[in-house]
Amino acid sequence: MLPYDVIDAMLGLMHIPEQDFSYIINGSKDDYFVHYINWLDRIQLREEFAEAEMIQNEAHKYANNQEIKVKILEENFETLNYNNEWLELHSQERLTRQYTDYRVLELTAKACHQILNDEEVTEIGDFLFGIELWLEYSLGILALNAWQLPYSLVYAIISDINLHEKEYKGKLIYRRRIVQTAGRCAMTLISRGETQKASALLSMVHHYAEALDTHVQGLYRFAWAYLDYRNGKIEGQKEMLRVIALFDFLEVPISRDFAQKYYNRHVLNLEES
Repeated sequence: MLPYDVIDAMLGLMHIPEQDFSYIINGSKDDYFVHYINWLDRIQLREEFAEAEMIQNEAHKYANNQEIKVKILEENFETLNYNNEWLELHSQERLTRQYTDYRVLELTAKACHQILNDEEVTEIGDFLFGIELWLEYSLGILALNAWQLPYSLVYAIISDINLHEKEYKGKLIYRRRIVQTAGRCAMTLISRGETQKASALLSMVHHYAEALDTHVQGLYRFAWAYLDYRNGKIEGQKEMLRVIALFDFLEVPISRDFAQKYYNRHVLNLEES
């Protein structure tokens, strides 16, 4: 029953993305941003780089349009006949947040097929830092960028989420994204030899990994196995192969192919060299 401008201003103060609010109200997977996050999740696993680039270009177009609108508003404020300064400021903030949403989607699509530069990683970090209510859209952005985010940022976010775990533990998609975040960041850390940090992240989300779907449960096991392998435990390599075989037995090809490619790159290639 509240007018939209009041709701919009409240969301801005609470640092809650409009897409998360839309998802709560509609309860629908058809939400534009949630749809693209789920699509990018599959793209990242399958390494379908052409599709990732297509989404990146589309999001860039919309982000650029919003940025132009902000500039027009700033340049023509005196002729727009606003009733008060607050309305002008509110309109500018709303357009700026819309720009940010599309810009973050653009960078997330880019992260699926390219390495982000330091400035782009900072943009993603600024968007994520300070979010008070983590929902499907923001958790999806977090999970998809976890490969490239700094350990300190991921650790701080998961620590904050753990303080309010009752809000997340009862919902499968939230647990899924939290475990994905830790797992993906951990696997990057392991490949760099930072195994203690990786172990800390995986341990932090252990209680979320219970009763998850086969895909995330298996990849969580795979990350632990990769950690054991890099710590010099032969059993770790065997466990990685068992997880791949399990994906094959359960007919989960997207997970099997991802795990197999990762194993080939980070185990077989290392053994051969």
